[in-house]
Amino acid sequence: MIMKKNPLLKSSVVYVLATIIGQGFSFLGIIVFTRIMTQEDYGNYSTYYAYVSIFTVLIGANLYYALNNAYIDKSECIHAFRKSVLALSAIIAVTVSTLLWLVGCVILQRLPAFFLIMAALHSYAFFVVNYRVYSANMENDYKKKQWLLILPNMLQLLISIIFIFMLPINGCYARILGSVIGVLLIASISFLEIIHCEGRILDKEYWSYALKIALPSIVMSLSFMVMQQSDKVMITEFCGADETAIYSVIYYLGYAVMAIDQALAPVRQSWIYQQLHEGNIQKAKMIQKWYLLIIAFIATGLLMIGPELVMLVAPENYWKFSLIVPFVCGACTMALYRFYTEILLFYKKNISLSLSVFFSAVLNVALNVIWIPIAGATAAAYTTVAASLVLFCLTAILSRKVIRDVYSGRSFLFFLLFLVGASGIYYLTYLTAIWRYALYGCILTGILIVVLKEQRNKI
Repeated sequence: MIMKKNPLLKSSVVYVLATIIGQGFSFLGIIVFTRIMTQEDYGNYSTYYAYVSIFTVLIGANLYYALNNAYIDKSECIHAFRKSVLALSAIIAVTVSTLLWLVGCVILQRLPAFFLIMAALHSYAFFVVNYRVYSANMENDYKKKQWLLILPNMLQLLISIIFIFMLPINGCYARILGSVIGVLLIASISFLEIIHCEGRILDKEYWSYALKIALPSIVMSLSFMVMQQSDKVMITEFCGADETAIYSVIYYLGYAVMAIDQALAPVRQSWIYQQLHEGNIQKAKMIQKWYLLIIAFIATGLLMIGPELVMLVAPENYWKFSLIVPFVCGACTMALYRFYTEILLFYKKNISLSLSVFFSAVLNVALNVIWIPIAGATAAAYTTVAASLVLFCLTAILSRKVIRDVYSGRSFLFFLLFLVGASGIYYLTYLTAIWRYALYGCILTGILIVVLKEQRNKI
């Protein structure tokens, strides 16, 4: 009955479950690929995937950002809008891919042609899937979105395993080929579904509207991806692919927080957009409090079982438990930054937001250049935390210039202090499982008591 009355809750639950299943395939991939690939091949694939994440922003020109606003401004012709803008994305993808090939293969001669072509295909496939996900989210089509969250990860895993065992090429190339085909299958279906809708492919009005919203966000998204992914590229450059492999395995622990955040964020974003559109922002603080409780609960659980989780998923040469704290903290601070990003995007403050993310990305790269040669992957993990905190502060300042009192600053401060305390406990206890489980068990119990108390007060 509660689920029927609250579509936001229903969508959130479905999205989280689908994300858990989808990311479960990625998690299973760590267990499998760290054992059937050499550590160097695993590290090289992680570096390739970092390039894919960065290329996705350029190849799709972030055009799915325009969908959030279009579903409000152009609701009467949204299917025609989606079709025309998707066609525009294909034109941009071909153009950008050609430029990347010329720069990477012909001019700089730094990237193999196979590597770059696969990265371009992989990137555009991810863009199309994300484009369909954004559309499904704005339509509250949770059934469609749940499959879009699950199938690409599942197919990437299964086809890559088959190719590694069957193709007479090295493990890195076999996995690249399998991953590309896995995502491309779902992207092709999504592309055909949208392009078959009524409406013109060429519509200058729709293209102009979409580009005005999307283009300013490219700097922001590209900077954000550089901040997230440049670590792997630079670790490979300074320390070798083996060190990148270790970094990538531990990275997925923090990514568990980010995956849940990415599942919930679109639902929260569409809700916030609606409340801001209607001038009703009083409920935002309540959503903020519950959201932070969920993130705190997940982060505490990851810190509690982190060492055992690493030992379970990867061989001993991947165990570097000191990286767990900065990855979990970095993921949590990334989740905080999204709160204010949504407000700035709604009010179309894309340029200010982009400059903030760009500054944080430059700071992260600069810190990496200084510290990775000295401390390796550990330094890269902590520089990301520092850059994320700077980004959160900058977006908070910008957002409050547009509209005040949407979120509680005290709640954010309390969450950060909690994170510092939980991290300190980890460093004191991570070598002693009994103490670690006992102390974190007490923290988790405390969080549950707070949740139950809040729920009782509502009743």
